[in-house]
Amino acid sequence: MTNWKEHERRTARRLSGVRSGNTGTAVADVTAGAWAVECKSRRDLPAWLLDAMTQAKRNALAGQTGIVVLHQVGQRSDKDIVCMSLADFTAWAGAINAEPTGE
Repeated sequence: MTNWKEHERRTARRLSGVRSGNTGTAVADVTAGAWAVECKSRRDLPAWLLDAMTQAKRNALAGQTGIVVLHQVGQRSDKDIVCMSLADFTAWAGAINAEPTGE
């Protein structure tokens, strides 16, 4: 089994979601309630990103969750990307596989 498939399966289990599999269509890798999850697996993640995650976690006070916000110079802040560990995300989000509220 390839690494990316197992990563998708683990993520689906962790989020109580469903893995879509390689359907050849544009769908989320994992669907978990209100979340459409795109899974990426790499042998190495950028050291600067791992360092930023460590710094955010280290500097968080009691009761806080460390996050990293990535910003591309020249872009609107609405396009910034928020990074947090999967453990922190599931602790924060609680029961993931709930129906989307829809608006």
